[in-house]
Amino acid sequence: MTEMREEKRPPGPGPLTSLRYLANFRTGNMRHYEALFARYGDVVRLRAPGAEDFVLAFHPRDIGHILRTSSRNYPKGKRYHELVPVLGWGLVNSEGDLWRRQRRLVQPQFNHAGTLGFVPLIIAHTEALLRRWDARPDEFERDINDDMMDVTFGIAGEAFFGAALHAHTDTVRTAFKFALSMALKRMYSLVNLPLSWPLPSHARFHHAMGQVHAVIDEIIDGYQAGDGSPDNVLVRLMKAVDPETGEAMDRAQLRDEIKTILMVGHETSSVTATWALYLLSQHREACERLTEEIDRVLSGRTPTVEDLDAMPYLGMVFNECLRLMPSVPFILRSPLEDDVVGGYRVEAGSTVAIVPWVTHRHPAFWNAPEKFMPERFAESRKSAEEKLAFIPFGAGQRICLGEFMGQLEGKIMVTMLLQRYRFQLIPGFDPRCRGFISLQPLNGMRMICRRREQTRSASVRRGGDGVRESVARPSRACPFSAGS
Repeated sequence: MTEMREEKRPPGPGPLTSLRYLANFRTGNMRHYEALFARYGDVVRLRAPGAEDFVLAFHPRDIGHILRTSSRNYPKGKRYHELVPVLGWGLVNSEGDLWRRQRRLVQPQFNHAGTLGFVPLIIAHTEALLRRWDARPDEFERDINDDMMDVTFGIAGEAFFGAALHAHTDTVRTAFKFALSMALKRMYSLVNLPLSWPLPSHARFHHAMGQVHAVIDEIIDGYQAGDGSPDNVLVRLMKAVDPETGEAMDRAQLRDEIKTILMVGHETSSVTATWALYLLSQHREACERLTEEIDRVLSGRTPTVEDLDAMPYLGMVFNECLRLMPSVPFILRSPLEDDVVGGYRVEAGSTVAIVPWVTHRHPAFWNAPEKFMPERFAESRKSAEEKLAFIPFGAGQRICLGEFMGQLEGKIMVTMLLQRYRFQLIPGFDPRCRGFISLQPLNGMRMICRRREQTRSASVRRGGDGVRESVARPSRACPFSAGS
């Protein structure tokens, strides 16, 4: 623990302005965090009457202190408790011995070897999307975000449940979407009415979670009775035994873990692919260079894991997409004891927020931080602070368990889509982002999809100017959030 002296409190606005910022955070507008950093610096304190301090830490040095060197003093805290009625005590919410036991049981399913087993599923579901697209005219409009969500939910459902979830996909997605959106709003509210109160929204919430639990319990019962394929994550977790305690998961814990990995896992992968296609549509030269690399390495065939390693520019593009549009837009912790962060006193029980969106734009670590420049990742970042200036999946012992799968899934999906299509924002469409558990496209991602053969023939008729009509002219590197 950092030795306590008479450190001053972090700078920040007064109580009334703090209340406005805390209210604005409920919109998911990441620009509010940027504004606080620009005005007050690396550590900022928001203070609201009758509530705990809300402290923001933006510098990689302080992130290392919170997530690594003093991580035992920084559990997730009470704001995450609003997610418990949705996700239960899975890996996102659990702490201490329970978290360590669950991590030991779940982690083997998502190590490199386990994740590589999902590659055929990723390819199959992406090919199914391409077949649906190929049945359309050579040029059509789609909400890319919806399509990416469909693909990643299908991959997650089959990987985690086998074919058992397929008949319930719409019910589970709709119910989860409502329940999670309600829980996220409660995370940022200073005062929440108990969910036990008989309000219409509370009744709808309980009905939605009842639907989710009924489906999962039905699937668990089926597998316990010996129905269906034995090779999926749920069945493996049902059989898993903690090597240290010899204990297996009970039904409630099993259900909580499968809810967590299903919802959190598929959403982060889908938004990563969506933002990658958006950024490439806005940066023509980068899109052309990446497409050339894909065509040269693959020659039209389906990518393998070895092919991804042979495409270094693909890796640079994905890192730059994750820098500008990080999968985890914020990380919340709550110190158990008073501490010092960045030279400022932080009280026990306060909420401490790490905001990768801002850290990934920190001018001390990034040249021209608002520009989309994949080449900045041509060399690895060497110092500890440089590495912690790029934390799209978090850092420390609680780094996202699905980091490798998210990157693998996104790269395969985007590679296969770019082999066959070009993407352009629908004229007049203004995408907005919202930062909660993931960085969601608030109003979708409306795009024109053009089959590449049609694009090339059209360019010949115009005189051969490459893909001028297939990607938009460069614009801002990332969209503003809702309410900006």
